[in-house]
Amino acid sequence: MAARTYDTEQANWQQFADTRIYIGDLADDGIPKSMGAGFALLHPGDVMEWVPSYDEFIVVLSGRFAVDFEGGSISAGPHELVWVEQGEPVAFRADGERVLIAFGTNPPWQSTEETRASAAMFRPLAGSPVD
Repeated sequence: MAARTYDTEQANWQQFADTRIYIGDLADDGIPKSMGAGFALLHPGDVMEWVPSYDEFIVVLSGRFAVDFEGGSISAGPHELVWVEQGEPVAFRADGERVLIAFGTNPPWQSTEETRASAAMFRPLAGSPVD
């Protein structure tokens, strides 16, 4: 199939640590991929500190999304795209309100050794936290 669509109900959702940050992975649908994709839902006050082992783009669907990094911080709203480079420590957070994002990674984010080593930080959810 040359193209397909996904929504938040089709994602395999996981909770990040003891936060209200949820990652909806789309890489586990049985179709081989050269990149990863998914959704994330972040609530104000929770932070995901991370060192990406992949390049990532993030599209804000609703709310305001912030990325803190050494030397600065950026914030993006709906219809804006954020680019995050591999190997630099970042902190992802909602900027004042709940935020829903879509993301793409290269290579697939769960395929890297660094992400697999962090697997204990993720807990599977039975369904989508997006209402």
